[in-house]
Amino acid sequence: MSLLTIQDLTAAEITERARAAGEPEWLVERRQEAWAHFVDAPSPEWRRTDISALDLAKLAPTETAQGTAIQWDETLAAQGVICTSLANAVRTHADLVQKYLDVAVPFQAHKFTALRAALWQDGLFLYVPKNVALDVPLRVIYTLAAGAQAAFPRTLVVLEEGASLTLIEEYTSNDRAEIALAGPSSEIFAGPNSNIRFISAQHWGSKIYHFGAQRVVLERDANAEWTSIALGGQVQHIDAEATLLGNGSRVNWLGATFASDDQILYSGPWLRHAGDNAESFMQFKTVVNDKGYSVFDGMIKIELATKATATRLEEHALHLSPESRNDSIPGLKIDSNDVLRGGHASTSGDVDDMQLFYMQARGINRDEAKRMIVMGFLAPALDTIPVDGLREELTSIIEGKI
Repeated sequence: MSLLTIQDLTAAEITERARAAGEPEWLVERRQEAWAHFVDAPSPEWRRTDISALDLAKLAPTETAQGTAIQWDETLAAQGVICTSLANAVRTHADLVQKYLDVAVPFQAHKFTALRAALWQDGLFLYVPKNVALDVPLRVIYTLAAGAQAAFPRTLVVLEEGASLTLIEEYTSNDRAEIALAGPSSEIFAGPNSNIRFISAQHWGSKIYHFGAQRVVLERDANAEWTSIALGGQVQHIDAEATLLGNGSRVNWLGATFASDDQILYSGPWLRHAGDNAESFMQFKTVVNDKGYSVFDGMIKIELATKATATRLEEHALHLSPESRNDSIPGLKIDSNDVLRGGHASTSGDVDDMQLFYMQARGINRDEAKRMIVMGFLAPALDTIPVDGLREELTSIIEGKI
């Protein structure tokens, strides 16, 4: 564990650590560039994410890899699958890592993307060769070790043409007494005619600030089934994007967010259409309770010269407390004159009294009726989780927040 805080770190210290760890020179230089950008860049002006209590100067990032658990079937290596820690992959598969790292999520985006690129220590590297289909889900679990104050895990996934994969990415920790920072970054590249099923579940303990980025880039006829679940932490700000780069690519994206107590959970998902005949659908379900505050800042962007785009974005929010709040900001930016269909929608309201009355009239008490309504509301996203134990754990967390 490092004793140097972010304020105390220098470019020389970061360079020395990287070279001592045997990292390739291109990565050492990348860290230097990212750190210089971090030092010079102003804090992002996030109108709906309160970061006033976060003092980066007091946080000491981890010096060595920690908190990454990878679950996979090692016999898959015989088919050419590479599944290893990112810290190991930069040495054993440097050419592949260099080709894709920081491409979908460039470090220049803002101060925190630069910080992640400069200080990351571990994560997952996953490569699936052409026409290899993985039937069993792979899982990576990111945690914060006891006493850890800041960690920046990275997920880098490459699927070649015709490959198929289910990946579960999980963030979890115990409750913390002091603020800690998690800065994850996920980049997924889906080659032509490939299929990715990606489930990201954030259920940090209290006091965790979760500032991350996720990008899925789809080439010709690639398909993504994406599930985003956000339940934990103190403050979350996630910038996520599915880029439909290739013709005929498709995305189906479901989300479930539950903000309670005094949590602030921001999700900024984008559907970016850059290919012809591409199709996408996004539906996020949000529940807020107590003084919880959730923000859905979703956007569909249809790029110039694309043809026959079909897309829709929706967010639906359920309020369990008069003091809770949800801001829904769906958007649609169209630069093409050839759109098959495109639209967005947003709804927000309390639990329906008529539904409660109907259920109580049939002998179900009010609390149980409310629980059943909330769980049914969030079921579309939860039902996509293929691991029973994780689905049951997340269900238990949600029930405790109702």
